[in-house]
Parts: sequence; structure tokens; C-alpha cells
Amino acid sequence: MDWVKSQLQAAKVRKPVGDATMKLVELFDSIDNLTPEFKNQTIEMFSKLALGHIVIKENKNENWVPVRPGDIKVTEQVRVKADAFDGELGMLHNGRRGVVVGVRYGDVIVKMTDGKAPQLEGAHYPPVKLEKLILT
Repeated sequence: MDWVKSQLQAAKVRKPVGDATMKLVELFDSIDNLTPEFKNQTIEMFSKLALGHIVIKENKNENWVPVRPGDIKVTEQVRVKADAFDGELGMLHNGRRGVVVGVRYGDVIVKMTDGKAPQLEGAHYPPVKLEKLILT
């Protein structure tokens, strides 16, 4: 833990960040049977979930590309990026899929079609928070 403390001091992190990091490192070190591969996967998964981001399992038959302003049309299939929002908003919106029902004043208006609750109809998103499905 001395090494961790010295690293935190060298990085000049604030006390709340340092305290939380110390607790997480202590807990992480106390977990048995984690191979280096499992440690890396655990850290990656924790960092995403702690921020409210999701893990999207990609379908090989789908090609998702970022939405560019002005390059989105009604009826196109879209999904909210996995890391578009943090916290509770992320838990509600990230990864949701739907169809574009309108584009107004720079916002893309989406009706969710993924069958998840709550059903979102007419949710407004900036284009940079979305990906669209390219049919090949």
C-alpha cells in the first residue's frame, strides 16, 4: 500500500479520490484466484459499470457507425452509445435500440424498439450520442 500511496501523491490526486482508490485496491488485492487475465477483465468491467456504462455484445451481422449531424434520416435504426451517459442516465439510456421518428433542431428523436422497460417514445438525443445500423 505504500507504493499505491506514493503513486497517488505523485499524481496529486484529491483526498476523496485517493481514499476511494486505496479502498478499491485493498479490496481488489483481497480477492483470491484472480489470474492476470481475470484481473484485467474485472477492472475493465468495473470501470464501465461503475460509471453507468454498459457492455454491448456485438452481433457479427451488424455494422454500427457513429451518427454524424445531418446524416440521419427517419426510419433508420439507431442505438445509444454504450458510454453516452454516466450514472442513472446511463443505466436508463446507454445501449438502447430504436428507430428514428424525427430530426428537429439538431436532436434525433427516437422511439425505442428494444422491448426494455421503461418504453421510451420520443426520446431526444444529440447525434454524437448515437450509432446507426448500416445494412450490408
